[in-house]
Amino acid sequence: MGRPVADEYRLRLEGRAELLEAARLRYRSLLEGLSAKVWEERLRKDRALLRETAEAQAKVDEVLTAALRRAQAEGWPSASPTAQLLRDVQGLREKLLQAVTQRLLRSPTEPLAGLLRALEERALTAPRELTAEQRWPIALELLPDELPLLRELATFGRLLATLFSRPFDPEARLPFLIQEIGALRSQWSPGEVALGQAWSRLAGVDRTGGLVNELRKRAEQPPLHPPRNGPEHLLHAEYWRSVARKRLELLVRTRVHPLEPSPAESVKVAWWLFAREFTPEARLPASEVATDARAGLIELAHELWTLLRPDRAEDPPRLPDTEWERLRERARRADQLSQGRDAERIRQVLRTFIWKRSMGNSVMRGWQESSSLESLVEQAWSFDQ
Repeated sequence: MGRPVADEYRLRLEGRAELLEAARLRYRSLLEGLSAKVWEERLRKDRALLRETAEAQAKVDEVLTAALRRAQAEGWPSASPTAQLLRDVQGLREKLLQAVTQRLLRSPTEPLAGLLRALEERALTAPRELTAEQRWPIALELLPDELPLLRELATFGRLLATLFSRPFDPEARLPFLIQEIGALRSQWSPGEVALGQAWSRLAGVDRTGGLVNELRKRAEQPPLHPPRNGPEHLLHAEYWRSVARKRLELLVRTRVHPLEPSPAESVKVAWWLFAREFTPEARLPASEVATDARAGLIELAHELWTLLRPDRAEDPPRLPDTEWERLRERARRADQLSQGRDAERIRQVLRTFIWKRSMGNSVMRGWQESSSLESLVEQAWSFDQ
């Protein structure tokens, strides 16, 4: 007795009919989920199915295309169960593609596998109300180990913990090697971006705000152990970022006293102060947070803090002419901001120096303060002769 025709066509798929049958079942299940009123919730429960479908899609497309081409070339009868399987998979794939693109408002020309991954992300990050008991499990789902930004968070947190767990004195030499400073500068912006993205990802899910509030409170406490999962990497990086920022701001406030730098200026100025540890002639460049004149005023404040320290010395040290030349050059750059609150603070440092240097003699008689910072530095220089 001969083999049934249907079996003959199935055999021609060379063992790949099972792949297409599995795809047919997955497509039907996903279409059912997408048609539900609470489709995002349904798909969250079927995340394993979404991933399985996306991972298999390239192979399914390859097999389906080859099988359809062969069926047409060989004239497979439409009544054949194997030909019906091909039509089913092709039709369900098109319906699934249409349903997914409608939910995502994306183009149907995009690869289905990528759209399915985007659909999983959409379902996972859909806003909803979370109970207190759901917060940590949801955080684990939202920040899985394979999430790309998590690797950035982990690297950033480890670096900050390594550097800023060391004793830190804003007036002493910084406890960092030059290569560590380079790593900190290169990783700071990407690390802060990754932190912002992670917090935004969590905030977008919980309508109550309780998830982020709870984790931010936990991030205020020192980590008790190395991070073991995504949320713990977030807490670890956030805690050490906070420690690092406070120390950088303290460093800057101390070393440009009596200026009052803004938080936006502090990081840029800190990088410059780091550079000066190894290259004393390093200059503070203008940036999006500080104009050239503002940068000059900050440079002048730091030079005065380094050289004169009239706030601590009753008898300020006499400076060589090379240092006065440096002060004058910095003052010239800052002269576009010769007025204002911070400029007045700089003026007061120079006035105090002049007053201390002239105590007990008549050199102050008839003295009038210069209007520009450069001229005021020159006057202080003259009192130091």
